[in-house]
Amino acid sequence: MTDTESKDSVLLVPDILFRTETVTVKNASPFQTMELVRKDQALITLIIPSGDAPEKPFELIHGKHTRISSDKKSLLAEIDGYPVLSQKTDKEVEILLVEIIPLVSISHDTMQAKITLYPPVRGCPMLNTDLLVEILKENNIRFGLSPDHLETLLARCQGEKILIKDETIACGLLPLDGKDSFLRFAIEVGPFPGKLLGNGKIDFRERKMFVGIAEGETIATRVPATNGTAGLNVSAEEVAQILGIDHPFAVSDGIEYDEKTGIVSASCCGILSMVSETSVKVCEKLIVAGNIDYNTGNIKSQGAVEISGTILPGFKVNTKGDILLNGNVRSGKVKCEGNLTVKGGIIGKKCRVKVKGDADINFIEQGRLRAHGKVIIRKQAYHTRIMADKEIHCEESCQVMAGVIISGESLNLGNVGSANSPSALLAAGVAPGRYLRYLGMREKLHDLEEERLMFLQRYGMKKKIPERESLEQSIERVFENMNKTNLIPGSSANNRSDGIEYLQQISITVQGTIFNGTELQIGNITTILERDLTGVKFSLDRHQKIYTEANSKEEQ
Repeated sequence: MTDTESKDSVLLVPDILFRTETVTVKNASPFQTMELVRKDQALITLIIPSGDAPEKPFELIHGKHTRISSDKKSLLAEIDGYPVLSQKTDKEVEILLVEIIPLVSISHDTMQAKITLYPPVRGCPMLNTDLLVEILKENNIRFGLSPDHLETLLARCQGEKILIKDETIACGLLPLDGKDSFLRFAIEVGPFPGKLLGNGKIDFRERKMFVGIAEGETIATRVPATNGTAGLNVSAEEVAQILGIDHPFAVSDGIEYDEKTGIVSASCCGILSMVSETSVKVCEKLIVAGNIDYNTGNIKSQGAVEISGTILPGFKVNTKGDILLNGNVRSGKVKCEGNLTVKGGIIGKKCRVKVKGDADINFIEQGRLRAHGKVIIRKQAYHTRIMADKEIHCEESCQVMAGVIISGESLNLGNVGSANSPSALLAAGVAPGRYLRYLGMREKLHDLEEERLMFLQRYGMKKKIPERESLEQSIERVFENMNKTNLIPGSSANNRSDGIEYLQQISITVQGTIFNGTELQIGNITTILERDLTGVKFSLDRHQKIYTEANSKEEQ
């Protein structure tokens, strides 16, 4: 606002309505302190000079947390705080700028409030605790305040003449989230493999498989979900909790379920199979003492299967229960609606393994593995494609070479790549099905761009014919579809802003060495590693960029 003249053409001068003072304390550098101003208080006003008129007109500039009055002749405070004045001389005008340092600030999530206190200016009224509490309430801070703490801060500020900056004075009460429903087992079933420990390592104990169950035996009790309790922010507003999910329990083969008591029992004797922590079945067990070959033919079982040998090329095993394979899968096909343990490996380009539960394998070379639960790799994964809806874990000495590793949750790997091998692609926090479609679009885009390059080499840049226009349109269409595809599990497929909170708990951890050229993907964000790293963890920061931090191997 420029007010060059009054009605009688007299230039106005500024009247500064707040006080400042230089504070000098022993063994400390001098600093400027300011009078505390209140919201809507006038800071500067332009008045008719009592003496000589100024040579230049004055211009008031509203800085942060200030505003110009409706009559254009005053500068007002928008918040309670401490005014900082700066002045600049221009060729034609004197510029006055005032910004307000907030007395109090509230965090973005409204769960924390901080205060800044400057020592009092001589001749100005001093703050007391009661007045300060009233000011804070006017600033909508109504929960978590401690008057004793405020009194201590004021005493330090005023007595020692020190600046109190961004001191926490109030904290909200965090909500207590509800717990999902789960099964509390009455029998020893063994741990789910691949439990992530606090120090970044993995508990690789094997699950206890083929647990015998008697008819009528109680297997587990279903514990229902809880609602949790709401929290309060510093404004005394309720902060909603996350309700526990009441996962439906479907009665499956060999199971009886009493909804009133939550008791899960066996309706027949057999073998217990846990597909997930909320889904169990009781089925028969088939033992194959040898290989799956021309002597046995393909295996199709309604129960669990234990195979002492190897599944030979071209043969299939399809089961409703768990599979324990003591040998290898060699260019065969496996479909398991329970959990799979392979003591040997999965070998061959034509090898296809699909698992509804968890998969625990020794090694995999060239084959493809798809699991809806977790995947454990104990030794190596070479030139393969592994996809899991949950975590993928490797032992610390495990070697991943080339190929594609996709997990709906986090990845925890041993060593990745080498100096001479093709680069691997590691994806975490990604829905496997969506990512396959995304990779298909990426390959199509590459082919179209190659086709366009050949066209330009043949006909030149200037020649415009329908074939080129069609190519350009196809490239633009594929590129647009890629950019709007959301890969985050459980989120909207075409809204990339959905599901970002989920990625806060997702990471790619490498216990050993990961080589440069490795492609990393977390959610929708991708990067290519430019140098070799050892013992690292990759996560997303608040700006949705992949960052690297050291992975501690020390025991907790």
